[in-house]
Amino acid sequence: MFFLTPRYIKHAKLLHKGVTRFIDYKRDILHPAKLEEIAGLRSDLEAAMKAKDKEKLTALNEQINNVCQHALPNQVRSEIAENIEVFFVAIVIALGIRAYIAQPFKIPTGSMQPTLNGLIVETREEPLNANLFTHALGLFTGKTYIDVTSNHTGRLRRNDPITDHNLLVWSYSKLHFEDGHSITIQAPSRQLIDPNVQNLGLAQHVGLRVSMIPGTISPDGKPHYNIVGEPPVVKEGQLIARGILNSGDHVLVNKFAYNFRQPTRGEVFVFITKNIRGIEAGIPKEQGSQHYIKRLGGVPGDKLQIKSPNLYHNGELAKEPGFQKVMSQKDGYQGYADAGIFSGRQLNEITLGDDQYFALGDNSYNSSDSRVWGHVPQRNLVGPALFCYLPFTKHWGPIR
Repeated sequence: MFFLTPRYIKHAKLLHKGVTRFIDYKRDILHPAKLEEIAGLRSDLEAAMKAKDKEKLTALNEQINNVCQHALPNQVRSEIAENIEVFFVAIVIALGIRAYIAQPFKIPTGSMQPTLNGLIVETREEPLNANLFTHALGLFTGKTYIDVTSNHTGRLRRNDPITDHNLLVWSYSKLHFEDGHSITIQAPSRQLIDPNVQNLGLAQHVGLRVSMIPGTISPDGKPHYNIVGEPPVVKEGQLIARGILNSGDHVLVNKFAYNFRQPTRGEVFVFITKNIRGIEAGIPKEQGSQHYIKRLGGVPGDKLQIKSPNLYHNGELAKEPGFQKVMSQKDGYQGYADAGIFSGRQLNEITLGDDQYFALGDNSYNSSDSRVWGHVPQRNLVGPALFCYLPFTKHWGPIR
């Protein structure tokens, strides 16, 4: 799988990401006229990329860098130039590594447990009494100790009473009041209020009932909610959320490998969901394509069959260590379910065609995978998962 995108287009894409970051980070201090000028140049860049106009892109590269270097007010010119150059070089290098070599991902669900963890909640009734040392240790072990009481009395706002936010690798939520006050909680909204997962009890503690607003999932997957019924009044000192949130594993994915070798049966791999109908049917269009992580259960030409708890390739028991681990039914593994848990369909013997790959979750009894939504096309493959770099638990290290 070789990429034939011209080098000047790749550079233009990185420049586009860099100038977008510059606008986002410096918007509050840029003069409106400069902000408009830079945004206009970005639009010109997009048009030139679409037209594949190499000469125009070369000229825009110099023009955009020059305008950005002189855009910030109240600083010495040479200092600005130096800072902007470092800023752009750092972004280009980081984005280049992310785009073509290695990309970090956070495991969101439990479909690969116990190999890789998604977010896990431990509910608590009694106060946690976590001290400063406990919280500091949690930064390395992936544990967030949540014991939040309200510091305000007021009625929650009806629309988006709780919103999701991200800071680097950390996710958190804000609970919003009608009068503009907000309370920060170090957990995503789903782990606070979703009745379909183990949660931290925000809905129960404050009497909050919400419904997701149809068609309002943002491109980065953040949901939007409305309150059902009358917005509740939360009193100062009232318990909001309590428990321990174990963060999902953070992994590095090798985006380089599949350009020079074929995917290997049994390895943990990442792919995008674009054009996989069985997945896209359940994802709002606004959310766009997702990245999934599974174990590569089959490669082109394989004949697959599951007879619980075992997986068979071409009539023989799967030999790869990853499959053997799952089939052992030890150390938290349950083996393979012969029916898709979300579809109830039996996995009769199937043969994978050219460019077709089969994805299986290690947590087979709680995994939506190729048993449910079919094969993964070759063009969707991103790369093998290399390394779990956070948190510092028994999962830290190479991924097997």
